[in-house]
Amino acid sequence: MKTQNIFSPSSYKLFGYSFLILFFELALIRFIPSNVRITAYFINLVLVAAFLGMGIGIMRANREKNLTQFFPPLLLLLVGICVYFSNIIVTAPRLGEAMFVIYADISPHTREWGMVPVVSIFFTFSALPFIALGYAMGREFKKFPALHAYAINTAGSLAGLLVFSLLSYFSTPPIIWFSLGGLLYLFLTGKQQSLVVSTICLGLIFFLVQNLYQKDHEIWSPYYKINQYSESNLTTINVNGSLHQYMINFSPSPNIKNPFANDVKQQYQLPYRFAKSWEDVLILGSGSGNDVHLVLDQGAQNVDAVEIDRAIWKIGKDSNYQKPYDDPRVQIHIDDARAFLKKTKNKYDVIILATLDSQTLLSGMSSIRLDNYIYTLESFRSIKEHLKPEGVLILYHMSANTAIPFKLAKTLMDVFGVHPLMHFEKEHRLFNMTFVAGSKEEGINDFGFLFKELINEERAITDSIKIPTDDWPYLYLDQPGIPKHYLQAGGIIFLISIISIVCSSGRKNLKNPDWTLFLLGASLRRRETKRGTEMSLLFGSTWQVNILVFAAILMLIFIANLFILRKGPFDKTRLFVGLFITIGISYAIPTQSLLALPLVGQWIAGALVTAVPLFFAGMLFSQIFQNRQEPTTSLGYNLMGAICGGLLEYSSMALGTKNLYLLALVLYILAFLIHGREKENG
Repeated sequence: MKTQNIFSPSSYKLFGYSFLILFFELALIRFIPSNVRITAYFINLVLVAAFLGMGIGIMRANREKNLTQFFPPLLLLLVGICVYFSNIIVTAPRLGEAMFVIYADISPHTREWGMVPVVSIFFTFSALPFIALGYAMGREFKKFPALHAYAINTAGSLAGLLVFSLLSYFSTPPIIWFSLGGLLYLFLTGKQQSLVVSTICLGLIFFLVQNLYQKDHEIWSPYYKINQYSESNLTTINVNGSLHQYMINFSPSPNIKNPFANDVKQQYQLPYRFAKSWEDVLILGSGSGNDVHLVLDQGAQNVDAVEIDRAIWKIGKDSNYQKPYDDPRVQIHIDDARAFLKKTKNKYDVIILATLDSQTLLSGMSSIRLDNYIYTLESFRSIKEHLKPEGVLILYHMSANTAIPFKLAKTLMDVFGVHPLMHFEKEHRLFNMTFVAGSKEEGINDFGFLFKELINEERAITDSIKIPTDDWPYLYLDQPGIPKHYLQAGGIIFLISIISIVCSSGRKNLKNPDWTLFLLGASLRRRETKRGTEMSLLFGSTWQVNILVFAAILMLIFIANLFILRKGPFDKTRLFVGLFITIGISYAIPTQSLLALPLVGQWIAGALVTAVPLFFAGMLFSQIFQNRQEPTTSLGYNLMGAICGGLLEYSSMALGTKNLYLLALVLYILAFLIHGREKENG
């Protein structure tokens, strides 16, 4: 086949299909968990499925059967399954990990599914549309020299990421995502496909998506789908179909009785008596404004309110019954809690952790939730540093898991040097536990019988309790280890992947597997995950930081590719050695040490520590990839390796995030040894 010019129509098609792949990958990562709650605990589910689909599609790019035309019906099938399961009760495991699941009474007529079967179904059907797109991309990929094609592919992926990020910034709903993606698909395929079938399928997709959209009270923030339902004195705010918080009218008319509001107010204000001053108050996770109103009502003079999600804050600003965000004493900060603590020099009389449980996971980071890093040992040390000498920390939390209060208590005890005090309510719709740490002597004399040290004869706070740290930020896991449901689902996903690869690959591909590029794909996923955790610690767990991380990774890959094209070839052994050394340096330098640097220093040091190994890895991949006889097949194996890398992400739940460096290093060493054997064999 004749090689195409880089500015030919084929280049635009390769760019466009690469754009579509990443665009729909991000869209489905947002869309599926918003409608099927349980899939949110497998946040890399769609990512791994996309790798499988792309790998199969690329490997079949040499076949005559045109798979591109199947994208609309396969996407329709996936959306239809999503609509079906949006009305199904999916039970979650009760052991090993605390999950936000409401176990409602199930009638004999209620349809019920288990977590592992549902996850397996969504993995399978999420992969199918990407087979069609991977095939289309692979057909165009073959028309260029390997590195030129890879450069166009990377640029298209980066464009898809940036466009979807822009749509997220403006809080656009899924109907916009699917409309834009569908129109681009029709434009790229043109007369090659059955426009009638494609148009009908895409029209049905729009219909199904639109029916899920609740126009009057639905908002799509960059983090999740938000629904609000207002009554006379209460507004319920749900995220991704689950209760997130209430917005309460604490000041109804005198002739209106509101026992719920009175009860909540009393529970909120119980720990307030421990505070000796209300001059300066910090609220981490201010949400729609309940805590803000109540501290103002208490007499707070200066309030810093930190909320990560602008959409949640906007709901509170516009609709909160008391309008606390309009008070001149309140300064709102749309930021991650840890990031704000790093930036501010202020010290406070009261710091409140206002039931931070986002119920939302960080993309591509196994079971690490947005809020996990606020509950680590290092985080509480930072909070203590921002308290005045007689300041107090007030922590509200909601969980049915008995391990969590002991974890929190042990962490607070290690930080403050004394047993924290705790008040527990067995049943409560906002929070069921309240911790107080810091100055507390006067409170004990006043009403200390309501707040007791969390220690009893049945279970004491011992060294055996594993507390969250920045390296192991898993508040919601009982102990280090991979819970059974992840192992079961991961095993099924791996089995589906192996069977799919064997059935779709030709004998030639199976006889000559590209193990080097397979291992490079697996190890790069490890590095991506660790880079994400580091950036979350340095700059906050915001969606902007996540986008920046993934954009930076794609940009580094693109630059490394161009560097090989213009300056290469280089000695691959030296590149491997450089990669090993830089990974070792990254492992040896604790992220915590970077936190002590000024902000500019953190950016520079963080970029060097994390980017340099990725740059070496990118150059290695490009230089090895350009010499492959069958680049599409090799790229397929690279994507298969990324599948294994995605499944290995869950190892951080047992090993911690820092050891991901060592795991990546082992994979790179294996790639080095196998590549050396390839050179010997000629």
